[in-house]
Amino acid sequence: MKIILILLMCIISSTLLAQVIDSLTTIQGDTTRVVRSLADDSNVAELEMVEPEHDPNKASLYSAVLPGLGQAYNRKYWKIPIVWGGLAVFGYFISWNNNQYQYFRQNLIYEIAQDPDYINETGLSASRLKSARDSFRRNRDQLVLYGILFYLLNIVDAHIDAHLMEFSVNEDLSVQINPELFPMGNSRTVPAGMSIKIKF
Repeated sequence: MKIILILLMCIISSTLLAQVIDSLTTIQGDTTRVVRSLADDSNVAELEMVEPEHDPNKASLYSAVLPGLGQAYNRKYWKIPIVWGGLAVFGYFISWNNNQYQYFRQNLIYEIAQDPDYINETGLSASRLKSARDSFRRNRDQLVLYGILFYLLNIVDAHIDAHLMEFSVNEDLSVQINPELFPMGNSRTVPAGMSIKIKF
């Protein structure tokens, strides 16, 4: 359990550091534009800060607060059921494995204590109960880790989608693959080949 907490703290701190670096880049970079407008009667230039239309940091924050909210901010509504469904599946199996772990753990305690008031319901030996208990605990801990990774993936997905919303592909960008024949000097043989043309 300590390892999972340490891993979670490392992931969260690296995510926060990446967001700080990204926000500093946003302040210095090309996302925020400075527009100069001249006043009608004077030569004084007014500076106006134009915020980007779609902020990736907002999308990340929304997804961190409520999974799926960043996808809604990006208008990728079809991803919301996937996020919620994935977290629900992880939650269900974590709970189920935890219940099984607690059940076998309690029966192991009863088996070791040999108290006539508390009997082992499973009828399994102590070694088999210990093996089952350890197996369900390991499954539960792994599912918690995978659930955390899925949650972080939801944040990364919202952040990348928000970046890509401002990325436009021009219709003039095209790739053409054409077969061509290349003559070789005075030779009568003409080898065939392929050429790729990228038009910008």
